[in-house]
Amino acid sequence: MKSMLASTAVVLTFCAAPAAAAEFPKTGSAEYDTYYVDNTLAKIDSGTDTGGIVDSTGITRNVKGEGPFNDMSVRCLYHWSSVGEAFHLNGSCVETDKDGDNVFTTFDDNNHYLMGGTGKYKGITGTVPYTYVDLHETVGGRSAYIVNHKATWEIK
Repeated sequence: MKSMLASTAVVLTFCAAPAAAAEFPKTGSAEYDTYYVDNTLAKIDSGTDTGGIVDSTGITRNVKGEGPFNDMSVRCLYHWSSVGEAFHLNGSCVETDKDGDNVFTTFDDNNHYLMGGTGKYKGITGTVPYTYVDLHETVGGRSAYIVNHKATWEIK
């Protein structure tokens, strides 16, 4: 009886392993929010126009509370410029999940772009339109904001 139970446990272990590895779908869509706090590294001001380099960190949560892009840490580096009435930004981010797998993104004024990753995200591509809401500055004057993302992706 003991050997039968041990055999059953071994079979169940091997059957469960592929399911855990296949957690992230090869194609899909998800909505998630990222809560960011910025650290401005450098700023330049001409008297009429300004620009800056920012190191931003945050936490990403799927709006459903589970599923893709839930509970990921995020670090971004970006450049912003304000020229006349126009405001522009572009940069790069790395999002890291609980397993230590990463997604690399770039972004501009309109979208994040899924450019690749490690582990379960290797080969990921996609476009992620976003909107943001400014929050009150933190103590110490750092900008804080929430960015809502609507991602669609494919892994090849």
